[in-house]
Amino acid sequence: MSTVDLIVLILYLGVMIFMGFRAMKTVKNEEDFILGGRNVGTIFVLLSIFASWTGLSGLFGTPEYVYTYGIAGGWWWFTFPLGVFIMGITMAKILRRRMHMTLADIVDHRSTSKSVRVAASVVTVWNYLAWTAGQVAGIILIIQTFTDLNPVITVIITYLVMITFTMLGGFRAVVHTDAFQAVLFILIIGVAIPVIILFRYDVGSIFNTTSQIDGFYKMFSSVPKEAMISWWLLAPAGFIDTMAFQRIFAAKDEKIAKQSIIRAFGMMIVFGIILVFIGVAARVILPSGTNPASAMLVIAQTVLPKGLLGLLIAALVGVAMSTASTTLLVCSATIEQDIYSVIRPNGKTSKLKMHRLLVIVVGLLALIAALKVPSVTTILVYGYSVYVPGLLLPVIAGTFEWKIPDKYMLATIVSGTLSAVALIIAGEPIPASVGGLIVSAIPFVIGIYGSKNSN
Repeated sequence: MSTVDLIVLILYLGVMIFMGFRAMKTVKNEEDFILGGRNVGTIFVLLSIFASWTGLSGLFGTPEYVYTYGIAGGWWWFTFPLGVFIMGITMAKILRRRMHMTLADIVDHRSTSKSVRVAASVVTVWNYLAWTAGQVAGIILIIQTFTDLNPVITVIITYLVMITFTMLGGFRAVVHTDAFQAVLFILIIGVAIPVIILFRYDVGSIFNTTSQIDGFYKMFSSVPKEAMISWWLLAPAGFIDTMAFQRIFAAKDEKIAKQSIIRAFGMMIVFGIILVFIGVAARVILPSGTNPASAMLVIAQTVLPKGLLGLLIAALVGVAMSTASTTLLVCSATIEQDIYSVIRPNGKTSKLKMHRLLVIVVGLLALIAALKVPSVTTILVYGYSVYVPGLLLPVIAGTFEWKIPDKYMLATIVSGTLSAVALIIAGEPIPASVGGLIVSAIPFVIGIYGSKNSN
């Protein structure tokens, strides 16, 4: 890594801090901090959704799985945004109209149960703490691949920058930096890398060579069934994605909320196709024996000129910071709004100060977790495997106002969560998301049936 590249990275981190200080001037109350005053326009909502969805798990995992299994590996990328898209066209306007602030507001829409709200919030925090930690683990991999810097010290500095601008400017700082980061990684990863591959290598030869690999261009059968099931369970995780909900709540109006989800989905499809192409090219361009998990990083390092290395690192770090800052804000807002304020409704600390304090605390917890479990995709899987069984059915019920007694709603959340955790500990004889969702459906269905009979 050259001195120029290092300067580019330092300047990038400086821009992040500047944006945090600039956004801080607009933060006057809790709603400003969590949702940008519910006045975020189309461009910022769109780019923020796209940047937040494009986490390192997708960015690294898609070329990895395409390299390993063929184009069917692309389902790792496409299933999650598909779930968010379905949510957007069915639920976005309803949720924006209600002026919710957190996911627990959806679940607890017609209830006054503190237990339901706290239970939903604990599951939400667990999932997005895992997402945050996963991005930190990804930054470590980036530093190890491209630089001779100490990866632990460098990731700590980088991550503290992310915590700082999030703590200072809240949601508005997050969406502004998301927009900047989205443009950066679209240009470097979505444009520069594929264009260089197209001009430098014989694309026809790449496709001819990969066509000789058995099953490389099959859409499903080349991926192990267990893996494919696990990937498709990302769709319901996307359907109840709190990052998307947060942007729906923050949009200026219902129209922007829905259209931004639809347009972001379109951007994700195009970007996903590009990542699949990179994975296909990597299978031919990279030497045999290349670690598939490093395919994205190695091919970027192979095809990009040295002068672009600093921008590439900044783009990759930007992907991680976009997702991590969003999930960090989700966690801190959920803890303050739906756990702390419920348990201590008369707390003396102002809500705005508590939000900022929690950004720091949660951020440091995620950093520690990432340093202990340095695997992007593993951390993510542990998060959504619990999140989906615990909250998919309650969110659907809350959105469409299905009447379910509080005790059954609570039982749905707790049974789904605990059964998923038990399956993970047992080594997942069946996918934790599937088993947990089946178990959670039992009290859920009983609650609906009992409610109908009582009317």
